[in-house]
Amino acid sequence: MYKYLLFSLLLIIATQAGAQNKANVKGRVVDSLSAKPIEFATVAILDNRDTSAHLLSYTITDKNGAFALHNIPQGIPIKVFISFVAYQPYRKIVTLKTDALDLGTIKLNIKELNEVVIKGERMPIVIKKDTIEFNAEAFKVRPNAVVEDLLKKLPGLEVGSDGGITVMGKDVTKVLVDGHEFFSADTRMATKNIDADMIDKIQVYDDRENDPDHLIPASKLNKIINLKFKKAFKKSIFGKGYAGAGTSGHYQAGGLINTFRDTLQISILGSSNDLNNTGFDFNDLYGSGGLNRGGEAISRAGIAFGGGGTGKQTATNAGFNINTDYGKKLKVNFAYIYKKENSEYNTLTKRQQFLADTTVFGNSANKRNGDNSSHAISSTIVWQPDDKTRLRYTPYINISNNTSANQTTGSSYSNFTNPINVSTNTNNASGNNINFSQALNYNRQLKKKGASINIDHTLTFSPRNSTNFDNTNLTSYAAALPSYAFNQLGDNRSRSTDASLSAGISYPVTEKIKVDVNAQASYGHSLDKVSTYDYSPATGEYDSFLLEKSNNLARDKWMQGLNPGLSIELKKDINVRMHFNTQFQQVNNAFGRGAADLDQHFVFFMPNINFNMKGLSVDYSRFTFLPNIGDMVPYTVVFSPSSSVTGNPFLKPTSSNSFSINYSKYNFQTRTSYNVRASVVFYENSVFRQRTLDAQSVETSTPINRDGRYYMNFSAYINKQLKKEGDVQLDASTNINLTKSHDFFVLNRMDGFQDSYRGTLNEHVTFNYKDVLELSPQYRLSYTYTTYSGVNYGSQKYITHAFDTHFRVNMPFKTNIDGNYTYNYNPLVPAGFQKSSNLLNVSLARQFLKKDKGEIKLSCYDLLNQNINTYRYINQNSITDTQSQIIRRYFLLTLQYKFTKSTVKK
Repeated sequence: MYKYLLFSLLLIIATQAGAQNKANVKGRVVDSLSAKPIEFATVAILDNRDTSAHLLSYTITDKNGAFALHNIPQGIPIKVFISFVAYQPYRKIVTLKTDALDLGTIKLNIKELNEVVIKGERMPIVIKKDTIEFNAEAFKVRPNAVVEDLLKKLPGLEVGSDGGITVMGKDVTKVLVDGHEFFSADTRMATKNIDADMIDKIQVYDDRENDPDHLIPASKLNKIINLKFKKAFKKSIFGKGYAGAGTSGHYQAGGLINTFRDTLQISILGSSNDLNNTGFDFNDLYGSGGLNRGGEAISRAGIAFGGGGTGKQTATNAGFNINTDYGKKLKVNFAYIYKKENSEYNTLTKRQQFLADTTVFGNSANKRNGDNSSHAISSTIVWQPDDKTRLRYTPYINISNNTSANQTTGSSYSNFTNPINVSTNTNNASGNNINFSQALNYNRQLKKKGASINIDHTLTFSPRNSTNFDNTNLTSYAAALPSYAFNQLGDNRSRSTDASLSAGISYPVTEKIKVDVNAQASYGHSLDKVSTYDYSPATGEYDSFLLEKSNNLARDKWMQGLNPGLSIELKKDINVRMHFNTQFQQVNNAFGRGAADLDQHFVFFMPNINFNMKGLSVDYSRFTFLPNIGDMVPYTVVFSPSSSVTGNPFLKPTSSNSFSINYSKYNFQTRTSYNVRASVVFYENSVFRQRTLDAQSVETSTPINRDGRYYMNFSAYINKQLKKEGDVQLDASTNINLTKSHDFFVLNRMDGFQDSYRGTLNEHVTFNYKDVLELSPQYRLSYTYTTYSGVNYGSQKYITHAFDTHFRVNMPFKTNIDGNYTYNYNPLVPAGFQKSSNLLNVSLARQFLKKDKGEIKLSCYDLLNQNINTYRYINQNSITDTQSQIIRRYFLLTLQYKFTKSTVKK
């Protein structure tokens, strides 16, 4: 507790110290001719004591043209600078002598042609229609900082501990470099590997790459960040290389080189490590010593680069990315990734199943080793012959091979029988997959403003083959279940093919009413063939075909659809959009085993209604989907004497009715982000498995349709940038998430419902003092409660606590200490599982060479040697606890060299 008190005291002292001898400045900006207020004008206050004109504070005007700036220092000359697109800027130099200055009404004049721009007066932020542009030079960062450090300084932008970015509460899906993708859609590749001093401007705008007709309301769009390089780096070579070795044989090595030349961008990278990460996040502790467990680091249309997660993983990766422009009409992106992973997992599982007066306990231990390799190629080709036509083509192919070996031992007992059974299983598998997809979009803007034609085509083809060797031995101590053993081969052949074509037209009937209609057609084919053979000791071959464990399922689906829509602009920023999608589907299901095919014909009506009012969005949508063909087989599939499933060919399609309301807003005056969302989904004809489970753990199930399932969610988020300029930066955020799921509970002919309630509270604070001290503490409280109705079962609940903080201290002599501390507590894990853990990662680094391009770093992961991975899951009147192996303490010494060279001729 004293740690929290000490941290709170530090924040109070820092805040109070910065609040002395401060003043407020306010005013109102209007058009000089019409006297109408000007919204989104930029207001900046600069320190006028020297030529650098250091930024002190800034904001934008509200809808009334008003602005207010707080905590401006008194007694020094300041420059008030106000600008807006197409207007002459306003300048005023004053020295604040009181605690308030009212500038009154400020009239801006229309900008004249050939107006001279005064050097050094670039605004920190400019709003141009739907684009927000930040001037990088207005935001000071420490030497050798990367783009991520720069983004943390910008108003409305937040960078999470995993590197994810949000702008005014919306996720950033892409970070572009001079309008081109930097290797992939993973934003961290650009933000963690490009130096901040290379950036001239940062542009933020809505992601409408797949919405050229602006049919999606702005409140539902994510954001794109575009990094505009300084002129000196438009032609440049930059990158880094690193290598490290540590205790327990741990290592990492890699390199990234980029060459930019006018319209050509080439990036080449490669890495290898056994730290469960990609190694390309070197510039912060989480990556440099393998200290981040954030998962895949590069992901674009399925391209995966690197490792992540639990267990022990060794990953080797290599690839390149090319962007090139052929004139102003054709842009081409091409990327290739090779990936090889070796993984090792060890997992302990304890399960309790409650059955009337009997409780069945199950314990198991699993060890799995796997090898995976893949080659992935993707491309994006955009052709724009004129300003009204765009053709976009995105092919992708991934070829992968995998092998795995599993060993599992298990036992079960009950409060009446001990033991029930003991089992062992070994499973060895190998396989290969091919995944090809392509998407083609054609958009043509017509002569009438707002009218357009849109054509879309998609194609996917995915054959998959695998072979499994399954050796199982179960010794039963219960008379109702005999012991059994089998040694079997499973030959799996599957493939899926999907093709679609749609064409639509959007046309404005009046200035406020637009209609659109879209015609669709698609074909889908899926095949799932499993041939299982028993081992014959007499022949030494797997030559005895097992029909009851095999299947040959195929489905062909044809769809034709018509989706008319209507959009009505009621007032400015208030609109209603409606679509009435009607689909006709013809389905042929082939079950094999001599069973008759099942032909089905459906007509689905799936409307979508959306109401938008500035930051408020209200939605309703209906969607219908077919049951899995594997659940519809007219026979029983026997997996083992203790597990079997009987299909149901009479299953009906499931429909969902979704209602949601969302409100989001960012207030530039108070630097506050708000987001509140509530949603509920009701299901009709849900597919649910009706189960029987006896005291010997023998289970049978049959899928059935039921009504009554629903899911509810409420979330609220608020972020307040308490202080963003000067020596101290302080942000605070609160995130609340509440869910309820109402599901069926049908076990051993007992019919009831299971209600699961989950709630999480997340408090997060970020603190920065002069870029010398950085702290980012976070606390999470999670609560889960499960109760039953209609059946005589007790409720279950558990609470978990987690606290973590990232810290960084930049010390003299180009030295820094970086670290992360995480505390987890789960009080209800069973005996033998660790309830709490203290994970402390620390590194000590020193920069050297010219411009600090070299760095040597000593990192320690899990300094206290307490890292664990435990999880509890409650469902169907059972409790499951798992504990997985993860990497434990190691030390790592790493050497890195960064380089940047401009090739622009002076």
